Amino acid sequence: MSNLYRALRRGTFFKAILGREPFHWVRPLAGVEEFGTRYGRWGLNVGALGEHSTVLSFGLGEDLSFEAALMAHFRCRVVGFDPTPRSVAYVAQQSLGPRFRAHAFAISDHDGHLKFRLPPSDAADQVSASAVAGYAQDMTSEIEVPCLTLESARQLAGVERIDVLKLDIEGAEYAVLKQSLARGWLDDVQQLLVEFHHFLPGVGAEQTREAIAALQRAGFVIAWIGRTNHEYAFIRTRISDPAAPAA
Repeated sequence: MSNLYRALRRGTFFKAILGREPFHWVRPLAGVEEFGTRYGRWGLNVGALGEHSTVLSFGLGEDLSFEAALMAHFRCRVVGFDPTPRSVAYVAQQSLGPRFRAHAFAISDHDGHLKFRLPPSDAADQVSASAVAGYAQDMTSEIEVPCLTLESARQLAGVERIDVLKLDIEGAEYAVLKQSLARGWLDDVQQLLVEFHHFLPGVGAEQTREAIAALQRAGFVIAWIGRTNHEYAFIRTRISDPAAPAA
């Protein structure tokens, strides 16, 4: 996705000047390709993937095009997580073969349960419930779901090494990334895909800027940004160095 398109789309560049939207100019990297539908598209480095690779995908929603494309192209293993009822029902109707497994858990900074708030009734996306967004609704819009930390989810999936980690988790990414960086749970992650949700009510652009800076200090570089300017692909280039300044 071109930098110019992102800059002009919905006034992203002007929002960035006002501090309401982060904006990074991405230098095209060799080997980065896009997979999935227009709605569920992500970019990543294809040179690092093969049949022995493992993908952990948090936030499946009602679009498995990205996960299906990776399995078709690389024959890799994909373990997905999403506890929202509509997503669970959707995933149960799909036939993606033995290399795909799904678990009805959310990812969080603790093991146990958390409350998800459903999107407003007039929202275009009715599947992406959030534990973070300040949706103004009554108690009937809340559901309780089981949750795991990244480390617990890795143990459940039986994964020793994460080649690709996708986090599309409706605002919970900030707490999850902070905890995972602090505890070294991202040290073996080679590629990290994150949708940042600073556009949700109660969340702000500064949280995204801080999260990106922390990932850069840990040795990740931005390799791709999606058309909405919210989906980022990071590639690990070196070992973590907490004392290093952000790039």
